[in-house]
Amino acid sequence: MKIVTVPQATPQTMPQTMPARRARIASILATKPVASQHELGELLLAEGISVTQTTLSRDLEAIGAVKQNDVSGQVRYVTNIAGVEFGPNSDSVSKIVAEVLIGAEAAQNIAVLRTPPGAAHYLAGTLDRSGSTDIVGTVAGDDTVLVVMRTAEAALELCVRLLRLAERSGTTIPTSAVGGARKRRTS
Repeated sequence: MKIVTVPQATPQTMPQTMPARRARIASILATKPVASQHELGELLLAEGISVTQTTLSRDLEAIGAVKQNDVSGQVRYVTNIAGVEFGPNSDSVSKIVAEVLIGAEAAQNIAVLRTPPGAAHYLAGTLDRSGSTDIVGTVAGDDTVLVVMRTAEAALELCVRLLRLAERSGTTIPTSAVGGARKRRTS
């Protein structure tokens, strides 16, 4: 008796939609040096994502990718230049954070964000649409948002960055120095 093995297909972890494709492009650009649209198209095709050059151009523009020289002098596409960036929606994130963030604390790879009652979904939705490649997803309650990040360091960076955005529009007072990122805003 001959045993035939069927190659296992890689399980699909993302839908074949424009937002999913753009998120994947942003993730690739954040982790690999990509110098051309042709090279990016090949990387996507290797993952089973077929895209035309025109669509790829639109996707790169939509996520705010630009060509830039890296530290070795090579040209590559980048989407975030320093730390946790929010892509093309950074103005929206800044405005919402300034309006509703009361506190932020990192707990391993999760950022716990506090808002006034009823505002958590508003903040979570804004972060979901922000374009940040470090954000895996959000869960919102009434006044608390859990932001699942790829690493503990990314969670802490997100808390620090969001607290800085909130401080620009209001006063904050330290409540606990957990990870150096926990503060509460007062009005």
